[in-house]
Amino acid sequence: MDIRILIIPVLVLAVLLAAAGCIFPDKPAVTPTPTPVPTTEPTTPPTPVPTTKASIVPGPTDTLPPQWPVSVTVEKSGMYSTTIITHFDGGKGSVFVSRMDVRVTHPDGTVITDGIPKSKIGAGTTLEIPGTNGTDRVEVLLTMANGEVYKVIDQQTGYKSL
Repeated sequence: MDIRILIIPVLVLAVLLAAAGCIFPDKPAVTPTPTPVPTTEPTTPPTPVPTTKASIVPGPTDTLPPQWPVSVTVEKSGMYSTTIITHFDGGKGSVFVSRMDVRVTHPDGTVITDGIPKSKIGAGTTLEIPGTNGTDRVEVLLTMANGEVYKVIDQQTGYKSL
């Protein structure tokens, strides 16, 4: 057999294979687009912030235990003055008071809070908070040594005029 007859078809085949690779390149790999997975968490709308004002209507007060008697008084400082003065008058239970807080609510709903720590509480101690020329709500809260908080005064204090 003639070797040419064998080499020519092999050579033609090699040329066709080489040409097929160059003329028709492999298709580029297509990456599939990811399908978004629906979330299972429901979307909740933001909760609106309440715009209510603090109330100037007094609420109920607490009674101190009989073994802790303490006296506290509240008044507006005098004629033509709007300053609210809270007096800690003392009592047998004053050694058990660890803090006195006073919260004043003005007629427009604004609230001012101030307090006296245990190191400064004693008979005759006063706390002054600015009030208005209207009727203000005054709340006095006593924190006792055991951590309990008692609202001992919740009253309206009016402006003193002639």
